[in-house]
Amino acid sequence: MEMKRVRRSWGLNRLTLSLIGFVVFALVIAAPLSAADTLKAEVTARNGMVASAQPLASAAGLEILMAGGNAVDAAVASAFALGVVEPNATGLGGEGMMVIYLADKKITVAIDYRSMAPLTDMSKIKFGKEGHVAVAVPGVVAGLCDALQKYGTMSLAEVMAPAIRYARNGFIVSETLAQTISDKFDPISKNDALLKIVAPEGLPLQTGDIIRNTDLAATLEKIAAGGPDVFYKGEIADAIAADMAKNGGYIGKADLAAYRAIEREPVRGTYRGYEIVSAPPPVGGLSVIEMLNMLENFDLASEAPLSPRNVHIMAEVMKRGFADNSAYVGDPAFTKVPVEGLLDKAYAKARAQEIDLTKMSPSVKAGTPYEHPSTTHLSVVDRSGNMVALTQTISGFWGACVVVPGTGIVLNNEMQNWSRSGPNSYAPGKRMRTTIAPTIIAKDGVPFVTMGTPGAGRIISTMVILAVNLLDYHMGVQEAIESPRFYARDTEKVLSIEARMPKETQDWLMSIGYKLKVYPDYDLFFGGAQAIVVDPATGTMYGGADPRRDGAVFGF
Repeated sequence: MEMKRVRRSWGLNRLTLSLIGFVVFALVIAAPLSAADTLKAEVTARNGMVASAQPLASAAGLEILMAGGNAVDAAVASAFALGVVEPNATGLGGEGMMVIYLADKKITVAIDYRSMAPLTDMSKIKFGKEGHVAVAVPGVVAGLCDALQKYGTMSLAEVMAPAIRYARNGFIVSETLAQTISDKFDPISKNDALLKIVAPEGLPLQTGDIIRNTDLAATLEKIAAGGPDVFYKGEIADAIAADMAKNGGYIGKADLAAYRAIEREPVRGTYRGYEIVSAPPPVGGLSVIEMLNMLENFDLASEAPLSPRNVHIMAEVMKRGFADNSAYVGDPAFTKVPVEGLLDKAYAKARAQEIDLTKMSPSVKAGTPYEHPSTTHLSVVDRSGNMVALTQTISGFWGACVVVPGTGIVLNNEMQNWSRSGPNSYAPGKRMRTTIAPTIIAKDGVPFVTMGTPGAGRIISTMVILAVNLLDYHMGVQEAIESPRFYARDTEKVLSIEARMPKETQDWLMSIGYKLKVYPDYDLFFGGAQAIVVDPATGTMYGGADPRRDGAVFGF
């Protein structure tokens, strides 16, 4: 029986797999393994590149680039495709943020399509992690359509074609996807519409099986033909509102109709002469730059990347950055975020001077910045130098474990992400804070890195580690992504690490007070980064994808 299923899957995916096979063949010839000892090859290309969390999504973006589309076209295509082939992490029922560099205008913009609380007051409601009450108003359709309309060159139908194809024909369940289905099967089993997708015969799909979502294919076709209004004001909005009303949810047609993607100014900073451009509040780019500002006060390159001193310094910096993130970052429509104060180099120096190089800080409080008179990821680069860094999520794996019947849409569980007080406290119509931080790095005004990662609270710390690996230690992009990760918070003694951390470093960290929580190598806990680095001198693109998930880089 298993062999028949596998054979049938190859037949269904012959065109797609042929495309991937051709691309991989070309890339392997052009790009052997990098000098570093990495699990995956560092991929090179000259004309365009897509790095995403799933091979079929990367193939979708490459298909668009090869058809003449620009980086925004390809990013939108990959993002819609990710919602089909990585349904545990993203989709039409989710949200995100993207940073776009436009080479011809030499400008960088951010598009905020974070989810939003319903307009009805829910202040006395316990949101929970699953079910209809946990769902916030989705932003993916608005954000992707807005980016395409403003900065793309192709039609919505053209860029959505790969996603529609994947949803209708089906694709092979990876080991990662199968694991997320198994891990969440109890709450999944409470929703018949979701169960129909991931357990069509009653048992959860396993690695090598085919997963199809024909309802989602029909939904995508309606959006491709009618645009975002179909989702926010038309028959899809009707279906979402009806399912909410039937099951105690709070999203109605008025909430969907009121949703807008917002174009924002990115947050900007510098690090050792490089320009860092990242996603603005209410997400985590501000904290990434603040942490790098603190690290600039230490000569990290004078020691090995995972030396005891360097890991300790970075962990202490993470604690201070996370403390300030909790204290100050929220929806800028509801709270004044002290952006200039948090990004001030003098403030960062003062915070860095708090660090004792001989012992761990058991807990860290927020600082007091002064003001001057002011979770899947994909990266794309095209032949013209346009860049996109895009991070999307439905919050937890499988979101609220709710699918809207007849639509195939997996809904988010973003309402769990409010804080009890402070700038991220709940309010109707407000956008909750998250840690996503898609980022672009430039030198002398020329962007050469696009990067990002999922991973919940580990996103900000991972982004800092990636930047340091690239800019201080001059690692290749794949080596930088695969390097062992660690994560520290402001309120606890625990330092989470991957098992590959050198033993001498682990022993020293414990000797100065850290409690280590050791995760297996390449663990999902630490996200799944994707990045592209462009050599400014030659234009050669180098792509890296994270083995912690199903990441893949394609280019031509």
